[in-house]
Amino acid sequence: ASACSILMKNLWGSRLARPDLQRAILKLSTHVNKWSRNDDKKVKRLMEYMNATRDETLECFVCDDPEELELWLFVDADLAGDKEDTKSSTGGYIVIVGPGTWFPITWIFVKQTATSRSTTEAETAALAHCLIQECYPIWDLLEAILMRKVTLRVKEDNQATIKVIRNGYSQKLSHMARTHRINLGSTYEGIKNDGVLLEYV
Repeated sequence: ASACSILMKNLWGSRLARPDLQRAILKLSTHVNKWSRNDDKKVKRLMEYMNATRDETLECFVCDDPEELELWLFVDADLAGDKEDTKSSTGGYIVIVGPGTWFPITWIFVKQTATSRSTTEAETAALAHCLIQECYPIWDLLEAILMRKVTLRVKEDNQATIKVIRNGYSQKLSHMARTHRINLGSTYEGIKNDGVLLEYV
């Protein structure tokens, strides 16, 4: 089979049940138009890893009443993590949580579209993407299913990002590209108006 078809099959599996594979597969898929022998080695290594970890499973459990369930979003970014350019990557993990519940809904890995000049800027862009594009639709659906208001907690590991988003502005980020500035504004409105709880973890 061609490397492209192998990657697409693996991408499908990573999106359904193997979040540990998603980053590697998506990074490889960006090379499909400029494939090299080195990429063949990376695919072989990926397949060997998958073969060695085929017994790994994604476990979910719900042991609580619907009234006890919350939606949690874990979000992170790496600053200029791509070796081929200066772009950062966004990572996210959305989970239904309760005292005896842990049910992963989806996981996110995407390359950011604009270059970030600081960790705070990269984290702000990551939080905006994961919250608005990924988490809001799931939040709306969960509230429709449970027929009640559901608490959404966003777990962020950068205290400067939390401070900037709560204030809606930072003089240190005044240089931000237009796309990132829109991210900051829309995230600030979401936190302020929609009752999203932004917490340090």
